[in-house]
Amino acid sequence: MRLRHLAMTLSNLPSHPFREPALEQYGTDGETAARWLYSINSEEPFEDTDGIIDLGAGNGILGIGALLLGAPNAIFIEIDEEVCKSLQDAIASLNLGERCRILNGDVRLINHDEIRRDIVLMNPPWGRQTPRADRPFLDTAVRCANESIHLLHGRGARHIESWAESSGWFAKRWMEVDLPMPPIYSHHTKKRSTTEAAMWWIKRSAN
Repeated sequence: MRLRHLAMTLSNLPSHPFREPALEQYGTDGETAARWLYSINSEEPFEDTDGIIDLGAGNGILGIGALLLGAPNAIFIEIDEEVCKSLQDAIASLNLGERCRILNGDVRLINHDEIRRDIVLMNPPWGRQTPRADRPFLDTAVRCANESIHLLHGRGARHIESWAESSGWFAKRWMEVDLPMPPIYSHHTKKRSTTEAAMWWIKRSAN
């Protein structure tokens, strides 16, 4: 699938309902998701993996994009039941149901051994509303990923590399983007803005 077609397809997915500010439910736009996933796929092809996990999946844009680029299967983990309905609609709209599994629950409570896959993709809470809100996602990711973790986070995050090292992994910042930020919550005062984001590629440290 060409990059432009992927971006258009992901942009047209059923939208995230964005109901809970405390959960920091901010989506990844289709253009950003497509460019990021295309870059990942060029380095470690999704079709060569045993599958991916989309952690804090939202409407499933990352996992669905990976499926469209050849991932054999995807596990989507999302705590918000209403958001899971949007996720189901998104999967159904592209007839991907046979390659997908949705887990509605807290990332801290899942059975890590049951769902391990080669790659974890995630745009977790950045901790702007609740400090360290990203930690359950980071800690779950290292338990679930066989090979690598691809993380989208605020560009100002300074803890990713040290956290990865303490967990026996190596984190490399390899992409940056100005992420579109539409006014989805009542505390947003601008009609539309962007926020500085970066992508990290996190791999197991060689021993």
